[in-house]
Amino acid sequence: MRRLSTRFLLPLLAILVVVSCSTRKDAFLNRTFHALVTRDNSWFNANTKLQEAVADMQKAYVDDYDQVLPIFVNGTEDQAKGMVPTMEECIEKCATVIDRNSMEFDGKEKNNWIDDAWFVIGQSHFYKRSYLDAERTFDYIGRRYKGQDKQMEAKIWLARTAVQLEQYAKAQSVLDEIKGQKVLPKNFQHDQLSAVQADVDLKRGKVDDAILSLEHAVDITKAKKDRIRWTYILAQLYQAKGLDDKAIATYGRVTRMGAPYEMDFQAQVQQALAFDRGDSKKLRQKLVRMLRDEKNVDHYDMIHYAVADLDLKENKPADAIAQLKQSTKVSTTDTRQKAKSFLKLADLYFDDKKYPDAQHYYDSTTTVLAETHPRFEEVKTRADVLGDLVDQLDIIDREDSLQAFAKLDPEEREKRVKELIRDRERQEEQEKQEADDARELIANNPAPQADQGTPAAGGAWYFYNPVQISRGLSDFKKKWGNRPNDDDWRRTDKSGSALVDVAEETGPDSAVAPSSLSAAGEPAWKDPSNYLKDIPETPAMLDSSNSRICKALYLTGMIYKEKLKDVDNAIESFQVLNDRFEDCRYTPESNYQLYRIYLAKEAGGNFMDFGGASSKHYAEVIMERWPGSEFARLVQNPDQLQADQAAKSAESQAYDELYAQFRQGAYNGVIVTANGVLEQQPRNHLRPKYALLKAMAIGGLHLTGPFREALARVSADFPGTDEAKAAEAIQANLRKSDQPQAPVETPQVKAEYSEAAGDHFVVFMVPDTAKSIADIKAAISDFNKQYFRNTPIEVSASIWDPHTQVVLIRLFQTKEKAMDYYSLFETDAGVLKGINDQGYPLFAISSGNYTQFYTKKDEEGYVGFFERNYLGNK
Repeated sequence: MRRLSTRFLLPLLAILVVVSCSTRKDAFLNRTFHALVTRDNSWFNANTKLQEAVADMQKAYVDDYDQVLPIFVNGTEDQAKGMVPTMEECIEKCATVIDRNSMEFDGKEKNNWIDDAWFVIGQSHFYKRSYLDAERTFDYIGRRYKGQDKQMEAKIWLARTAVQLEQYAKAQSVLDEIKGQKVLPKNFQHDQLSAVQADVDLKRGKVDDAILSLEHAVDITKAKKDRIRWTYILAQLYQAKGLDDKAIATYGRVTRMGAPYEMDFQAQVQQALAFDRGDSKKLRQKLVRMLRDEKNVDHYDMIHYAVADLDLKENKPADAIAQLKQSTKVSTTDTRQKAKSFLKLADLYFDDKKYPDAQHYYDSTTTVLAETHPRFEEVKTRADVLGDLVDQLDIIDREDSLQAFAKLDPEEREKRVKELIRDRERQEEQEKQEADDARELIANNPAPQADQGTPAAGGAWYFYNPVQISRGLSDFKKKWGNRPNDDDWRRTDKSGSALVDVAEETGPDSAVAPSSLSAAGEPAWKDPSNYLKDIPETPAMLDSSNSRICKALYLTGMIYKEKLKDVDNAIESFQVLNDRFEDCRYTPESNYQLYRIYLAKEAGGNFMDFGGASSKHYAEVIMERWPGSEFARLVQNPDQLQADQAAKSAESQAYDELYAQFRQGAYNGVIVTANGVLEQQPRNHLRPKYALLKAMAIGGLHLTGPFREALARVSADFPGTDEAKAAEAIQANLRKSDQPQAPVETPQVKAEYSEAAGDHFVVFMVPDTAKSIADIKAAISDFNKQYFRNTPIEVSASIWDPHTQVVLIRLFQTKEKAMDYYSLFETDAGVLKGINDQGYPLFAISSGNYTQFYTKKDEEGYVGFFERNYLGNK
């Protein structure tokens, strides 16, 4: 009987399974079977992979504590690229299970796990940064599965996606729709709703509203990880609003919540940085204890920075500077903190008008400050401007020191030279030891290290001024950039003093290349005779030295006045020039600059004339001493300066327009117009440029003889100008050529491209020297299967010319999708290794532009268009 029942039972079960596999019958057995298959097979595996990938991404994500932390950790662009294969697999699994197990009857889905599968698809698109696909998926879930649990959760994610797309109004609209629901699912995540609302408020600059929403999220969330993170962000927002007491208290809450080490440490430091008034003793003691804890060794730089901040708030700038310098010295791996410390030092010195010190630290800042930092361009500009200023101050100090040395008797000179050589020997030993120590440090810690030297205040005797020593590294990097770890990498200035510079180099008026070795192979600074070669012992040498000082004083004053807006130092520089040099080439203009400065001061009101320093005084000096000069004319007619500036602006605009014609190949018209300017506008300040442009236009017509003559005329008519130097360089190149050719070729007719939306291709141009085109196509197909398995992409190849083939990858519905593909293709280090790293042209192109590109064979023209309009390389 038992054997008989088994014989009938197994076929019956098989029949039941076959019947239940149907998705066309709305029966309990069918619904149960497909729900179990959906949940326990594909959805479970896909959701597990998704959650594991997200957890790994969030664990690897590095927060930037210099900014308000993001409320949600969505990963970086590079992390998103790394997640693509896993996300594509999740999408495929869920798409398959939806296709096979969806049971829709009368417009209603009977399989309760299908919306969960769609939700995994939406999240997968989100984390791989396919935000438009994520938006469509979450929107579909919200409209299609009304009344089901995932509907409202999908709307939360729809709002998050809109935030990523910077569609803040849409995000707010979605959130308002959720809040307007009379009944929300029992398991609805109210904390997530408040957190997304806070995120939207922050993105729209509504910090007060964001604080209220985030406070609510912190109060109701059950997720410890979220509570800690959001509490820290709340503290940051309180601090940004100046609510220092609340910020300090909230940071304290973070330290008691079991936060991860990095966040706990940052919270403790930020408590000190948020301090504004009252007794800082407890905070200072806490920071000192943190310095004694070896586990904080990689953060000692940050702790010293926090102590410096306390010092500044207590009006102890000297102590603060000492702490900041210590911060830069103990910095190990955190280049962001090193940049902050360098920048704070630079700003303190700059505000105190200690410009050489400020220049040193701005220059050091540029070596470690990220180019994306909001102050990067400002810092770079300040470093350059102050570098120009310090160059001129160095000239003044050098020439003054040389003149002082010239006044010494021979015995005293010999004695001082010996002292300098001994000092240099001691410096060499010290710097050798420092270099050895630095190399050992670098060997143990390969993180980039900026110069940590401490510039000292300027002294009266230039030869012993440590500031000049520190300037050497800045000058070296300006010319050569950051250098490898050679023996002398730590050396800040190989001279150590002005006379050592003189000993190692040629004089300022010499055209001979400098040498650092003597004839015997010894360093030049060891030869006493080298120290005396630029001593201004004759009247002619003294006049040359004074001329250099006069010019440097004038340029220093102009830098103060025009670039630093420091009129007090500008006045001092111009007045020193006037006092020292009555008949210097720059004396008239120095008086005119003083006239302009005091004229502006008087116009600003509240000006009092002390000791005759006024615009009237300097106007009288100019009219008396230089009555027929340009400056006298400007004093008599103050509006003339504005008229002259307007005229120069018009001249510059006219030249730019003519240059544009030259770029377009309109050489005959350029020659005619340039001739008109050269013949009829003798006061045009751009005459040298017109002369060179005319010569280049003649070259563009392939008139070799006239081209050479025109270049020679530029050199003869405008000697010493940049244009004359350029003309001379071109002439030199022509002389070297066996078959001289005009350097400007008539441009070929280029295709005209326009920015286009819609269908796009990605083009990869492969030379015949590469591996076989079949192998390349196969590798691209493997890449597509790994990253775009759910996107239909066609790969084909066609001949471009006898030496090149074009691999066409299509079709992408938008420019953005094509650029996503381009970005992944370009950076892939897997299946495309050895293909995408060869420098072969790769670009996205619209279907309309591709026709012009291919028929006109305009690779160069389109690549330039792509770089400007797709990559933003202007």
